[in-house]
Amino acid sequence: MVITVPESNFNITNVFKVILTGEWTLSVNKGNVTNFSTNFLASPMDGSKSHIPQIINFKLENDSKKAIVVQLTPDNSLSINGTADIKINGQTIWNTVGISISISKGSTIAIDPDDEDKSNHFGEQEVYGIVNIL
Repeated sequence: MVITVPESNFNITNVFKVILTGEWTLSVNKGNVTNFSTNFLASPMDGSKSHIPQIINFKLENDSKKAIVVQLTPDNSLSINGTADIKINGQTIWNTVGISISISKGSTIAIDPDDEDKSNHFGEQEVYGIVNIL
């Protein structure tokens, strides 16, 4: 769930809430990210119009000349940074958004698009999910 927290007079019953559901895929071959993509349904709790955010075209951040090898740690964790494009309902809205992806102990994922790059669309919050297959 994503909630929009006001700067003052916080009351959880009055904040704008959105339920997210969907799928994500991270594919790595020989230490190289070959694909990362998401496809979510975002449904506001107030019954207003749902929309479908997608994260596509992930490119691994690489400030150095040598290749970055992506692999899970012994406890099945991972943290990578890069950029991606974000679509809403099939239309690209933001290009080359900074994004961080973290897998924790092979069970959860946190996807964190940069708030400034995407006009605070996700309410300055990470998107959390479940890891089904490693």
